[in-house]
Amino acid sequence: MSSSIPAVRTALARASVTPDSLTDAELAALLLAEGEELDALTGLADALRREAVGEAVRFVVNRNVSSDLFGASVPPPSGPHAGAPRVLDLAAIGDIADDAWQLGGTEVCIQGTVPAVGEDGAHAGTTPAHPFVYADIARAVKGRRPGLHLHAFRPADLVDGARRSGLGMPEFLASLREAGVDSVPGTGVKLLDEAQRRSLAPGDLPVDRWLEVVRTAHGLGFRSTSIMFYGRGESPADRVAHLRTLARLQEETGGFTEFVPMPFPELEPLVTARSELDEHRAVTAVARLALLGRIDHLQVPWTKLGLGPSAVMLASGADDLGGTLYDGRVLPTAGVEYGRSLSIADIERTAAALGRPARQRTTVYGEPSAERLEAARTAESAGAGRHAAQADPAPGGPPTASRAAGAIASGSGHSAPAARP
Repeated sequence: MSSSIPAVRTALARASVTPDSLTDAELAALLLAEGEELDALTGLADALRREAVGEAVRFVVNRNVSSDLFGASVPPPSGPHAGAPRVLDLAAIGDIADDAWQLGGTEVCIQGTVPAVGEDGAHAGTTPAHPFVYADIARAVKGRRPGLHLHAFRPADLVDGARRSGLGMPEFLASLREAGVDSVPGTGVKLLDEAQRRSLAPGDLPVDRWLEVVRTAHGLGFRSTSIMFYGRGESPADRVAHLRTLARLQEETGGFTEFVPMPFPELEPLVTARSELDEHRAVTAVARLALLGRIDHLQVPWTKLGLGPSAVMLASGADDLGGTLYDGRVLPTAGVEYGRSLSIADIERTAAALGRPARQRTTVYGEPSAERLEAARTAESAGAGRHAAQADPAPGGPPTASRAAGAIASGSGHSAPAARP
């Protein structure tokens, strides 16, 4: 399918004049753009990004913890000084919070359904989780470091916690607020379409239930992220419908802080001959258009794309690189992205290659204190917090940030090497 079809040209012409009033069909057509038309689309999205949020490339200094490992014996990193495994219990979570603070972090992100421990495998012989285990985890963080922002528990985790506690969702969320949860990840969903969910991820929450939980959380003052997975056989209309659903919910609640488009592994592009990099560019640009005036911040999933392709997305409508995902020095393998830390220096180089400043932020896009800014840079200069970091997923594969910036500047972004998920 070629981007020379009239629908793409017509949609692009309309987008350049009234980008906030495109129809679903026009947005779907733009997802098929190629070549010069894709360059024009991403250039427009980049200009709209500049108008909406300015030039800064934003990031947050954080650490991830997988709460689905709670109660499990977590192995140490491999190597001659690996040490012994340690159980991820409340004391360990408190130690992780301490370590994250010492590394200059402003956020700890915790997500994953806590297992019914004591049954088998890594959890055999341990004590079953307390009915209020999610609140216990929150208190373990805030009891050690009350200044950390706790971004915790997906809608699926919230449903599990409410069931265990016997509370309704509003009451359970209130108990988490009291325990110290500050915001919730809007993850655990692929596409907001029930037929797609049953096909792609039958273990995920039903779409209506996911939306209900997020709406309830927003109504109680919790902010959340939002995401979309793409590249598994869905249509352009499916992607647009997902974006429209998020936009409508944002109009209702105002609770989303950012949107993150996430490619599936083994990506299936909408246009067969189009590179993966161009697939990501089209999705990023159309997301900027579809969410214009509703969700201002568009985050690049650098752990999925690699740092070089992520730089291309930052010139295609995105403004944010998300978290540094420091491994830390306490149970570094307890985070789902272990081994994929991003340094502040990496981020600053990426932004500089695009001619833009890097700006550290808080989880909800505020300004960190001077003390936190200094603490993060002091820890990084001492070499703390990272283990076997890989900003790009494969050596020699994706382009570096400087090569990506050069491709953009020369107008040849559409022919850059494909990203590897």
